[in-house]
Amino acid sequence: MLFLGATSDVPFISHAMNEKKSHEIGIMSSVCSTLAKRERLRHVVDVGSGKGYLATTLYMQYQLSVIGIDSQTGNTHGALRRKQRLEKQYKGLVKRQQERTDNSRNCRNSEHLSEPPVRETVMRGESHEVTVSSEGHKVKVNSEGHKVMVNSESHNATEDDKPTHIALTAFIGPNDQLDKYVEPYFQNNQFMLTGLHTCGDLAGSMSRQFIHSPACTLMVGVGCCYHLISEMFCANPFQPKVDEEASATPQFPMSSFLRDKHVKLGRNCRMLSMQSKIGQDSVFDVSLFWRAHLQKILFDVHGYWRKDWILGKIASRCSSFREYVRKAFHKLHIESQLTDAQIDDYIHQHAHVENKMAMFFQLRTALSPAIESVILLDRCLYLLEQNATTMVVIKKLFHPSKSPRCYAIIAKKKEA
Repeated sequence: MLFLGATSDVPFISHAMNEKKSHEIGIMSSVCSTLAKRERLRHVVDVGSGKGYLATTLYMQYQLSVIGIDSQTGNTHGALRRKQRLEKQYKGLVKRQQERTDNSRNCRNSEHLSEPPVRETVMRGESHEVTVSSEGHKVKVNSEGHKVMVNSESHNATEDDKPTHIALTAFIGPNDQLDKYVEPYFQNNQFMLTGLHTCGDLAGSMSRQFIHSPACTLMVGVGCCYHLISEMFCANPFQPKVDEEASATPQFPMSSFLRDKHVKLGRNCRMLSMQSKIGQDSVFDVSLFWRAHLQKILFDVHGYWRKDWILGKIASRCSSFREYVRKAFHKLHIESQLTDAQIDDYIHQHAHVENKMAMFFQLRTALSPAIESVILLDRCLYLLEQNATTMVVIKKLFHPSKSPRCYAIIAKKKEA
């Protein structure tokens, strides 16, 4: 069931995205637009915007002014190029969508079909590197050292109220205030904060930025990549602490309730939280069987296994266990005297274990929703502990079979 009357019936979505992304963007954009209209907001900041799918849809389809922020310059430039292509095709896509709607008895009329803005208040041009002061004004020297790439030549915030789309490259730390980045473009206007599948710590940082930024009054965020979250009471042995600010502000647990109890998950639990539940009719992935046998071979034949060894997804490129072992040894720089016959005999001797492993992993993945719930509820508790919030809810937006990370945290601040 879609939320708040959300619909994925957007004219250019199926044309410009794959099925999974179309499903996500169609629903997420409709939810954000509905909430923005309800709260009388016309400005949106999309953090971790990536290729700009959500930002472009909110701008073109729902006539909202959007700043898309991403830490990668390539994503920012790609988002602008993609928007320019869609603007050229928009009228034709709207017409085609309307024809499909008219010819289908089961489709309701589209409510928001309209042409994109006649012009933008942001002039596209070369990328200019600027720095942003703590007050949000462009200056030559920034005491905080933040670097921002703004893909625009000029912006006049006093021009008539036309929707704008700005692609901005910046890394925003968990304790930053978004206001200083958006004020030159939105001035004193209140805005909504959105993030679709914000990776790892970014989802937690997004909640902190929502609280710390006075002009941000509404948040809709869907997180993902829980295995990349930094923990307060459990260090990741595979990831050195390269970002002092991030390591000083771990994103689990966030709430005082769980911090007081010293709750920790650990890397294995966080990895498990990302696994989709295996259906009764699904086939057990043989790569798990091969991976377990490879580790046993290394213990039996070579006497050790190093935790820092990373194989990656080599099983998908192998047609047999023999080929898998050879490629694994090559990638790990291990010399082996095992013959092909010995490798084949090894897996044949343990063939009876495969069914047991399949049952074990099916039971194991049944715990995945519980671990994900702990992470999501911790973020909700953090928001509820703040005096500024008046509403915090968790809502399933997407169908899990199409988008396993389907839960959104929606939060609203008290009126000033």
